[in-house]
This record gives sequence, structure tokens and C-alpha cells, in this order.
Amino acid sequence: MTRPADHRGIALLLVLVALVLSVTAAAGLARVAATTRLRHDAEASTHLTRDLLKASEAPILDWLHRHAGRMVLPPEAVSPRFLVLDDAITLRGLACRITITAFDQCGMAPTAQAEAHLSATLPGDAQRLVARAGDEWNEHPGLDLLTAVRSGTASVFPEQGATDRIAVGECLATHNPSRRDRPATLNVNTAPFDLVAAVYAANDFGSTDAIVDARAQGRVVSPGAPRAPRTRESRPSVIPVSMSTAWAFRIDCHAGKIRESWWCVYVDTGSNWERVQRLAITD
Repeated sequence: MTRPADHRGIALLLVLVALVLSVTAAAGLARVAATTRLRHDAEASTHLTRDLLKASEAPILDWLHRHAGRMVLPPEAVSPRFLVLDDAITLRGLACRITITAFDQCGMAPTAQAEAHLSATLPGDAQRLVARAGDEWNEHPGLDLLTAVRSGTASVFPEQGATDRIAVGECLATHNPSRRDRPATLNVNTAPFDLVAAVYAANDFGSTDAIVDARAQGRVVSPGAPRAPRTRESRPSVIPVSMSTAWAFRIDCHAGKIRESWWCVYVDTGSNWERVQRLAITD
């Protein structure tokens, strides 16, 4: 025969079981709700980063048309980079930020000339990665190819902000020459000065003193014509210029806790600027 105390114990046990089940169920529902909310927030943030990417086209084209032709760096600059935009805004209740950094493709070692007398101006990883990329690099050069064959700690895409470590993508051009029918060029106003000096010495272009003085004062300088006429066979491998026909841009878009980055290359078609490459930066 079951005693009253036993009945009370069983009832209490049943209450405890019911309480545990209800708390567990509530916790499970809370986890599901939290997961759903996080997924929704992530999707919303991702949509916003894509919207910011689309919106980046306008300030890039404006900068190319209005500013790119008169950019100059001091002679001690080690990278042809310029900050185009760094703007923080709130969209749909989320904190967002877009940063656009320009890299002068004509301020880097030309793709076809990344060897011999210019190799000393490149980081050691550059030549090795280009060799691994093989024929595909020659046909369709892009930093994604170098990322695919990268090993170790080689840095391919430039960082958002300037660092002590120079990436391959800010010293080796993928689109210089910008068209197959054009010669490779070097912007003497933006290229690292050791690269300018190497090109001038290899092609017997004369003194670089005027370039150093102008850049030290923040003035755009025109390199002028080579000091001696050349035959077709002895044309210089790289032509010094004061304006660039190809620029790359790193675009960083933040929305909430999501950040996405892209690398876009624009070339001068003669009448306008055209985007010819867009790569997702995943490293």
C-alpha cells in the first residue's frame, strides 16, 4: 500500500520532470530563435555589403576622371597606393563602412617585364608565384592565380591599410600594358623610386634628378621624350609617362559583423574607364 508521503514524492518528481522538460523546450526554442535571428542578420548584412559594392562604382569613376591624372607620391613611397574613400554610414539600422583604396597599375613593374633588371624591385615571392602560375598568367593575369599557387606566408592582395609587408599585388602589375597592342608604361609620379631608377638605368633615359625634386615638392612631373632617337629594334621595354591607363582598387565593405572585400581593375579605353576585372579577396 502506497503511503501519502510516497504520493507527495511522486507528485513532486512529476512536477520536476515537467519543469525540466518545459525549461529544455524553452531553451531549445530560444536557441532556434537566436539562430534564425543570426542567420537573418547575416543575410541582411551580406545584402548590404553587395549594395555597397555596387555603390562603389560611382566614386571610383569620379576619382578616375577627376583625380587619377594628377596623383603624385613622395620619392620615398614604397607602394603606389592612394585612399579614395573611407566612409561610415548607417543603413537599415546596421553600422556600415566602405573603404576604397587605389593602386596604380602603371606604378608597378609591368607584367611582361617582371624579370631581369626589374626583379630586384620585387618581393621574392613575386617571381616564384608567377612561375607557378605558368602560361595562364601570360594569357589571363590576375592575382587570384597567384593566390591559388601560393604557399607559406606569401602576401598577394594588398592589405586595406598600409603595412610594413609589401604584397605582390602592389608591386607587380596584372594590367600593364593595359591592352595587348599597347607598350608597357611606368608612371614616374607614382612608382616606387627604385623601380623608376631601374627603368631609367636599363634604357639609358638619363638623370632622374628632376623627378626626385618634383615628387619631393608634390608636383606632377612629365618625363619627356627619351634623350636619343631609337630604332624599332632598340625601343625601350618600358615607356615613362606622367599619367596612368590602368588602376586597381581594393574595396572593403562592412555591414554589421560581415566584411567582404574585392579587387577591381579599371583601364582607360580612350573615351572612358572600363572595369575589366573583379575578384573576391578571400585571404
